[in-house]
Amino acid sequence: MNLPKYPQGKQTEQLNFLQVQEKVEAATKDLNIESLAYFWLLYYAGCRKSELYETKVEDCKLTATHFFLPLKRKKGSAQTDPLEFPIWFPGMNFVCEQLERSRKRKPKRKLIETSLKGKRTTERIRARWLFPHVHRAWALLIVKRILGSDYYPHFLRLNRITELCSDPESNLTRIKSYTGIKSTRIIEENYMGTSKREQDAAVSFIGKQIKEKR
Repeated sequence: MNLPKYPQGKQTEQLNFLQVQEKVEAATKDLNIESLAYFWLLYYAGCRKSELYETKVEDCKLTATHFFLPLKRKKGSAQTDPLEFPIWFPGMNFVCEQLERSRKRKPKRKLIETSLKGKRTTERIRARWLFPHVHRAWALLIVKRILGSDYYPHFLRLNRITELCSDPESNLTRIKSYTGIKSTRIIEENYMGTSKREQDAAVSFIGKQIKEKR
């Protein structure tokens, strides 16, 4: 029996930055540095949950102004250059602290899922991970604790890509460079959610047309 991918239903309404920030602040006292750092990076990067928790410390780079996040894209996505996040972004202080903590930790074995020619396998790999304690179940718990029980890690990918698509100056090259997604078809079918703001704008447009015809 196949379990539904989104038990509470797929969330398609965007959350803007202020909404996300308020939810994080409300949950901060219940989360440790690693969990907060993971959430903020997942929010900004809009990547798959495993692409983030399988990141190794030695692949990351921190300068006086930016945090460089390398991601090994999965599911046939195009490989991209590391994402560069200014450290003044809210929540990046947790990310920088988590990196410094993880640099001091001993290498740890972690169950990593790989896919070769469509066949999935798992392997315990020993490394110094950026997020040594985060795995599939913990990633889900972090997102639910912050955003609410109806949310899941992949929503943050949906949210980020939908925001990128809503920028009138955006284009396929920008979206591909940021997310690794190769085609507009995949974006349209899987990631372009709905927005109450855009819905209201559509109704306003209809009203404008009606007024023009009077």
